[in-house]
Amino acid sequence: MTAPLARLVRSRGIAAAGLVALAIGLWWRLADPTEHIAATPGSPQRTMSPELAGVLARTRAIAAAPLPAVHDGMVRISGSVVDQISHDAVAGVEVVFRSSLGETTTIATSTGTYSIELPPGAYRAFVRDDSVLSIGHADRVRVASGPRADTAGVPDEALMPLVNASADTEHVELSVLHGGSISGHVSDGNGRPIAHAVVRARGHGLRPALGTDIAETDDQGRFELRVAPGQYALEASHAAFAGLQEPQALEVDPGSKLVTRLTMTAGCIISGRVVRADGTPAGDGAIERQYGDLDTEFGPAGRIDPDGTFRWVTNEEGDVTLRVWPWKSPPSPFRRFTCHDGARFSEIVFQLPTRSPTISGVLVDAAGTPVPFAYLDLEPLDPGGQGQQERTDADGRWQVYDMPEGNYHVEGQVPGRGVLDEKLVVPNKDVRLQLHGVGRIEGTTTDLADGSFEAVFEACTGISSISHEPRLVTVTGGRFAIDDAPACDLQLSATWHGRRTKLSADVVANETTEIELAIGSPRPKTIHGVVRDRESRPIPDAVVRTIGTDDDTEAHTVRTDGAGRYTMRAYSGAQIVATGGRLAGLALVGRANVDDEEVDVMVDIADTY
Repeated sequence: MTAPLARLVRSRGIAAAGLVALAIGLWWRLADPTEHIAATPGSPQRTMSPELAGVLARTRAIAAAPLPAVHDGMVRISGSVVDQISHDAVAGVEVVFRSSLGETTTIATSTGTYSIELPPGAYRAFVRDDSVLSIGHADRVRVASGPRADTAGVPDEALMPLVNASADTEHVELSVLHGGSISGHVSDGNGRPIAHAVVRARGHGLRPALGTDIAETDDQGRFELRVAPGQYALEASHAAFAGLQEPQALEVDPGSKLVTRLTMTAGCIISGRVVRADGTPAGDGAIERQYGDLDTEFGPAGRIDPDGTFRWVTNEEGDVTLRVWPWKSPPSPFRRFTCHDGARFSEIVFQLPTRSPTISGVLVDAAGTPVPFAYLDLEPLDPGGQGQQERTDADGRWQVYDMPEGNYHVEGQVPGRGVLDEKLVVPNKDVRLQLHGVGRIEGTTTDLADGSFEAVFEACTGISSISHEPRLVTVTGGRFAIDDAPACDLQLSATWHGRRTKLSADVVANETTEIELAIGSPRPKTIHGVVRDRESRPIPDAVVRTIGTDDDTEAHTVRTDGAGRYTMRAYSGAQIVATGGRLAGLALVGRANVDDEEVDVMVDIADTY
């Protein structure tokens, strides 16, 4: 399959059916604040039942009290819910820990704290409420499609941070955002409401974990979306229409309630099926559109469903040229269609040719076990090559067609099993590609003794895209650990109280990498030192001031004495600025856990500062 023309955002549609079943079958009745909460199956938002309203009222009135003993075989997770922007506590919201066995929930107290008892295991954690949202970074979209009814209001576990509950754990912080709503009506060109249209707000890569950015209209064509603050483009799909008459762009602020009206147009719809050479249905993959004059200038423009059927739409008028390219198959011959408003091309059949792959093989993990349904990206290293993407089958086997000869770079990544970064020569057969495995990251935090932060894997050097794999990492006594990190030169981010810190770690498979993470509340300390010029001469009467690490730290200003010395209060991580005449210099306060620190400042000639 041709590599996409641009990197897109992907949500994990592969788990949608399982998540729907989970949402329908595993909502349990609420007995008290530490048990399970009933909800309307399939609803994108929680319904406020009388029982839940009573629990919220009771919880908000509860004063802090000693926690009861943990039952045998269970672990306790406790922490707080905080606003990602203001860092304020968020009270009275439903805290959910989700596993393959179902959901366990509790209600945050009036101070935003919570405590929940669970069987040991791995959980996805999030908050479910009508006013705040748990938000995650969506991953790359491999094959884009319009909004689909089977994803409307469906939770996406890939957006929920992972919590490994193997022992009692405190200070697990869940961050939320106060979002806004987008509601309105969908109608046709004559103003008639359209029922069962699917509306999606596509934004900046942040999505609500509960899938409330996608909704299906009711019988009157009404819809409501709940999203994080930001800019969004609205999209709509329906079996009888091609899409929106005009693009809709909106900006959502916290607490805003936007109302809009969407009009759908007939447009041009091309639908049918994809079959193999023997007439059997092909699997899923991409519909590709020609974007240039050459027969090789095609790019992904739509999706083939797993049963081999497809539906492609456009509001453009004129000729369009399409071909199809399922995974592990050669591309089909192209076909040209003349589109206009109201044009319908149905029962179109694309038949795949019989052809041998240019290169084929198997993908295995570090232990040699085949890896199913993993994506591979091949990029040419020689002029004239063609980039392609492919996916392994249930047995980890892959094959790529129509690749020009030459040298290629192949990369891939599977959460929890590692990354792949290798070179290969085309043509080739029986190529064994092996993931590099995972390692462990351990470290210390400079200013956070006990608490938690959200870690996200951002990138590996030499690999263009990896899954974010968000997880909540607990800090105890200033130490933390992150398991199953991909073995590579890893770039990751740590978010604490809405502040994001980037760092890197050279992760080695089956080994532990030590790092230091500069997060936490800045530590107050006394600093003293000497301001000198480049010849080490002290600078008397120089002005020394601090620049705080954030808006909460107080700035201080002092002057040096006759020997160029100064003493002042500052915070760990703060900048020290010294100026005297045309001389200026900078220094940084260390993050060491000490109450007194020496910080000398060297100044040099500066026209302005």
